[in-house]
Amino acid sequence: MKLKRMLSAVTCLAVASSFALSAVACDKGDGPQPDATPTNTDVYEIPQDYARTYYEVFVRSFADGNGDGIGDIRGLIENLDYLNDGDDSTTEDLGINGIWMMPINSSPSYHKYDVTDYYDIDDEYGTLEDFDELVEECDKRGIWLQMDLVLNHTSSQHPWFLKALEDAKNGYEPEDSEAMQRYVFVHEKDKPGTGTYRKVTGTADMYYLGNFSHDMPDLNLANESVREEIKKIVDFWLERGIKSFRLDAVPWACADAVIYTEENGEFWSWFNDYCDEKGAQVAAAQGWANDGIGRYSYNVGEVWASGEVVNAYFDTGMSNFNYSYSGGSSYGSFAQVASSQSQRVVAANLVNNMANTQADVLARDEHAILSNFLTNHDNDRLAAMFLTDAKLKSAASLYMLMPGSCYIYYGEELGAMGTGSDPNRRLPFNWGDERGDLEEPTGADYESAQKYGSWKDQTETYDSILTYYRNTIKLRNRFPEIAHGVMTAYAVDGAGALVLGDTIRDGLNGASIANINALNRTIAAYTITWKDRTVAIVHNFGEQATLDVSAFADYALVGTLTAGGGAVTLSNGSLVLPSNSVAVLKAQ
Repeated sequence: MKLKRMLSAVTCLAVASSFALSAVACDKGDGPQPDATPTNTDVYEIPQDYARTYYEVFVRSFADGNGDGIGDIRGLIENLDYLNDGDDSTTEDLGINGIWMMPINSSPSYHKYDVTDYYDIDDEYGTLEDFDELVEECDKRGIWLQMDLVLNHTSSQHPWFLKALEDAKNGYEPEDSEAMQRYVFVHEKDKPGTGTYRKVTGTADMYYLGNFSHDMPDLNLANESVREEIKKIVDFWLERGIKSFRLDAVPWACADAVIYTEENGEFWSWFNDYCDEKGAQVAAAQGWANDGIGRYSYNVGEVWASGEVVNAYFDTGMSNFNYSYSGGSSYGSFAQVASSQSQRVVAANLVNNMANTQADVLARDEHAILSNFLTNHDNDRLAAMFLTDAKLKSAASLYMLMPGSCYIYYGEELGAMGTGSDPNRRLPFNWGDERGDLEEPTGADYESAQKYGSWKDQTETYDSILTYYRNTIKLRNRFPEIAHGVMTAYAVDGAGALVLGDTIRDGLNGASIANINALNRTIAAYTITWKDRTVAIVHNFGEQATLDVSAFADYALVGTLTAGGGAVTLSNGSLVLPSNSVAVLKAQ
């Protein structure tokens, strides 16, 4: 276990009470010092398992290590200290402990979701030797690497597909060509009613399945030779230091829509079981300590669908991104709860739904871990839409202080802007110095100003979005029960007291929970229990509120976050929460 001390003796701090140690950030900006922002004053452990704080990075747009204007693995290595500097006494790094790298395999496109060689690094990004050094440097910092693995389709320039095209043009029937059997080739008359089929140029009536693009032919994942190759790919990367995979287009495997079918369920169960088996072998060879790890390569899938479909894929032995609460052009519940928009979701309902979601996936897989995010590379940047800086901060602390893993899309911690197209959502990281002199992705045309400024602007400013992200991650790391525990929903009753949410819902008789007490619209409250530890977390997204927390009489205030100023206080069973603030209470 890695013990982390996030605050050295020379870092400024204030003792809030004999039980609740909290601190103010060092004053590095103009204006008054905020009263309650957390830094860690305890020694704590980060369990060695897959419930982590991940940083999603588009390598091309992060940092350039060789001066060619394109981000690369060398640039990522040189800037790891920004993400986690490996020094437990510093507070300038983000404090993440996982990195999800968008595709790094050889590919003809800027996005690299069309692979030509699964066993190599794209020339733009560097070499396998660079990758090995990245693994070594991440290991020093306790960072686990997660690699985007695209198995639903390959590039049309993959050697397998080039051979399949050659056979098709030479008149082979699919059943007579091993290369064609690795994909899905059919005569026009045999095309099913679902799926997008592309004509093979130079043939009379031969088509291949390419649901995403004519440049991305779908693999036949039921084919044994394809599966044997996938096992080799898994072996190659797990042995090289990857801990897990982010799996692209999960529902489309063995299907032609965003659904769960027996066929794709069987494939992903097979895949995840093999990763677990291989991961255990690698762990034994490398001397990992089993710190309660349920699976030795716990992957996460992209299932952009409703909760019912998303949750079904937990049956296959992997996590899945929480699209019911995150992402989308209008943004999910996390952002809507934190926003001041009319479509805001009732905060108490979100908490109840999250608790139910976690209960459902744990019933499917006792080792299940939720994977929460605000936005990713497929979404418009949140800061370009309807949120103020205070609301951006509140949305961040909401999803990062939920149970499970959380994923920060690179630049989100700066309030990065970008909308309208995938290239605009993947603009260069705004360093504010020579590191930001990168080529924009092909097709980018976003011209609006980055209104919250660069890393250079924010890194030494106490009330910046970046500082708030750092503080939130410190708070998350300080209490491992937040990431690893089981959630219970609370709500505000008619008298203004926090009570178990079910005790209110059971007696609603058709009334809205927001009508029981209007604070339920803006107060999100819950406990998280892990082993023998319990924390209570209360978010306030509205105006200043005072809550009766006598139900938590044996709890102390141990951490706070404020996005708009003011102080969180707890006295004689009364919890005062300024607008856009968070309180963390812990059982003593």
